Amino acid sequence: MPSIKTLLDQFRLKEVINEDISSKTVWLLGTVGNTADLVPGVNAAVVTLERLAFDTQTISNHALSGSDASLLGSLALGSEEQNDVYSWAAGYINSRMFGPDIRVSLIYPATQKHIAKHQRQHRRWITETPRLYSLVTKPFIDAQPASRIQWVYNILSKKVEADRIVYEDPDPENGFIILPDLKWDASNAASMYLVAIVHRQGLKSLRDLTASHLPLLKNIRNKANVAAEKYGVPHNKLRLYIHYQPSYYHLHVHITNVDLEGRGIAADRAHLLDTVISNIEDIAPDYYQKVTLAYALGSDTELWQHWTAHLDPRSTTESSPETN
Repeated sequence: MPSIKTLLDQFRLKEVINEDISSKTVWLLGTVGNTADLVPGVNAAVVTLERLAFDTQTISNHALSGSDASLLGSLALGSEEQNDVYSWAAGYINSRMFGPDIRVSLIYPATQKHIAKHQRQHRRWITETPRLYSLVTKPFIDAQPASRIQWVYNILSKKVEADRIVYEDPDPENGFIILPDLKWDASNAASMYLVAIVHRQGLKSLRDLTASHLPLLKNIRNKANVAAEKYGVPHNKLRLYIHYQPSYYHLHVHITNVDLEGRGIAADRAHLLDTVISNIEDIAPDYYQKVTLAYALGSDTELWQHWTAHLDPRSTTESSPETN
């Protein structure tokens, strides 16, 4: 596979498919190469451009160094405004003292599922009873080809990204690896975002968890601080949660700094690990096989398309899957 720089040099923009003003992120759809037609799975590419948070440690080190160089002297400012003691302007930072200011990620070749995941779309509400999970969602999950999470197995087997692993428990039943999520630049502790990926195969989502998995879940909870402390984040600054629906069907736990807002922590998707453990341990060992789970789905996602056959066409209320 060519380097990301080589592929980006060949990237040809087709359209901006999404943006997030709060995280200062934009998603671009295009092709790699000179082919005019975009073909998912062949030449399609999704590029994510994200403005990074300032590296406060680098800025502080500049002040402590006693350097005479002006920290802000390299700013290139446009139009300026002033009102009494307040002044403001837009401009560009040319100094490397602030560290990298943008993160670029690339999916290539991007399938239609990759494109749908990142493009702007309307969201629909699902109320998933245990019955509907068994009849609708579970068959969809079970039908997903193993190739879609081959990249996960590559990480677990250390074929790739071995140098990014910050903690591992190799136990095949209760073990896992922790590494920085691709959405984090692995430098700014305030925006720390790690992910714990379990070694045990066959655990696909929150719905699979029972009392037999408590040792695994507690192990992740107890060891997450070991990884986070490498970035200077103490245990009482950690938020651990599981997504439902997840972005891929191999159990993983998100580990973020509690100061990080707006990334996957909405109530309709994030289930706090402490709460998950308590629900299984204190309420029922098969809690997640009995509970109704509500969540939102993008209208262009494969799972939503699968669900539409089992919903009342006038709403998102349950119809009768047995008769559809």
